[in-house]
Amino acid sequence: MATYKFEQFKVEIVNPTVTVNMNTIRDKAIDKLLSVDIILTTNTASFGVTAEDMPYDPTWEDDMVAGMVNEWLVQFEV
Repeated sequence: MATYKFEQFKVEIVNPTVTVNMNTIRDKAIDKLLSVDIILTTNTASFGVTAEDMPYDPTWEDDMVAGMVNEWLVQFEV
């Protein structure tokens, strides 16, 4: 069970479902950094954040994005 804490929210987000909005992908191709909007949903609330500057090498495919988001989220685990 994962628990996340983001500075902009005053609560801990416990065991959320993570939804990746693939329509919001932004690729800094020269820097090889990907960003995408995600929603963390619990039984009582939803929290929107942008997973920013996720590195990739040498390229990325759509089916890799969820894994990249999961790796990015680790920095916010409590």
